[in-house]
Amino acid sequence: MRIATRTALAFAALTVLAACDRTQTPPPAAEPATPATAPVEGAATPAQSAGGLAIEGEGLRLFDATGAARAIPFGTPQATAIAAVAASVGGAAPQVTTNEECGAGPTQFAQFSNGLQLLFQNETFQGWFIDKAGLTTVDGVGVGSTRAALEESGTVAMTPDSTLGAEFSLGEMGGFLSAPTGGEVDSLYAGLTCFFR
Repeated sequence: MRIATRTALAFAALTVLAACDRTQTPPPAAEPATPATAPVEGAATPAQSAGGLAIEGEGLRLFDATGAARAIPFGTPQATAIAAVAASVGGAAPQVTTNEECGAGPTQFAQFSNGLQLLFQNETFQGWFIDKAGLTTVDGVGVGSTRAALEESGTVAMTPDSTLGAEFSLGEMGGFLSAPTGGEVDSLYAGLTCFFR
């Protein structure tokens, strides 16, 4: 009798356990959704499309990843300008050095790895200089641009009798070409400079 009772109890326990087992086979993983590509309207500069900096005659323009822009004009506090550029370029902020012999008086410089140099006086952003390809204006003018590209962007005026080479102005910006006629942009600048003429 005890064996029959134990067998009946064991059978009942197995039945209850089987009824409680609600394990389900997981459904197959869904294919990841492919994000829709937003239509591109017009040609965007690298700064606008990926977030970054653009150079301009009045200072710099900082773009976020959505293409929204914030100006960094001349007169911006030195620490603010350095922090904004460092965040855009990546890495640590550069060391600031001073040249006591600039024509405009003692000038501080912050040199970034992308070739951009910021110039400061009285702890404010007063100028920039660039001699490496990469950063451009919002319409695509930068180091390496051709004379023809400059002329498409605006009126190019050559600086007569410049002691520094084939110097030109384009609006509020200046720069140097590799040759007086034709050629490519070797460097660009705006605002305060420390050239020895």
